[in-house]
Amino acid sequence: MKNYLSNNEVLSEHLHFTGKEVIDVGCGNGDIVRWLAARCAHVTGLDSLEMLEKARSNPPAGAEEYVAGEAQRLPFADKSADILLYLASFHHVPPAAMADAAGECRRVLRQGGRAVFVEPVYRPGAYCEITRLVEDESELIRKAHAAIVSLSILGLTVEREEHFYMERSFEDYVRLIGFFVADAARREIILARARETTERFSAAAGQDIAAFRYRSLCRLNIMVRGAS
Repeated sequence: MKNYLSNNEVLSEHLHFTGKEVIDVGCGNGDIVRWLAARCAHVTGLDSLEMLEKARSNPPAGAEEYVAGEAQRLPFADKSADILLYLASFHHVPPAAMADAAGECRRVLRQGGRAVFVEPVYRPGAYCEITRLVEDESELIRKAHAAIVSLSILGLTVEREEHFYMERSFEDYVRLIGFFVADAARREIILARARETTERFSAAAGQDIAAFRYRSLCRLNIMVRGAS
């Protein structure tokens, strides 16, 4: 299983973005949007108004814009995008709306366009041991993968499916929780439990907590839209 440093490295290895119309569905703080804009893509980040406020607070890097919306109702014209990105975002679509989100993905992609999904994979002892302290998303992740696979019925063919991992430290987790958990009291409880868990794993590995790294396991799916 390959170790990537970041989602940026995953995207760089498998796709070309120069001159492409790209939509990052669930763009969060806009890191990927700015990274792609700096590489001469025209990128639109899609997320909630709350998240877009955080994304827009950063200096722009190129031809980028942000639009509020949801994966199940993409506010874009038919066949208007070369690439749709769902980086750890598709499992956040409500399960009842995942089929609609898959249909919207097909609708917005141009012929030959690619839908790129990176989704977490749950394994004992991996990074999910502490990310699930916020919310256990294992069932949502399973349903998301089923919806992604169903795109083949809609005329998208599988170009690539592979598993990989990225290494994550406890400090990475602290930053993650600081971004996603607004309630300070809840954040303090989660971090205390995560520290206890991480200290247990790091001790078993004979490492200090600062040196210990979890494996954040992921699945990459790249789907290509055909002529139909």
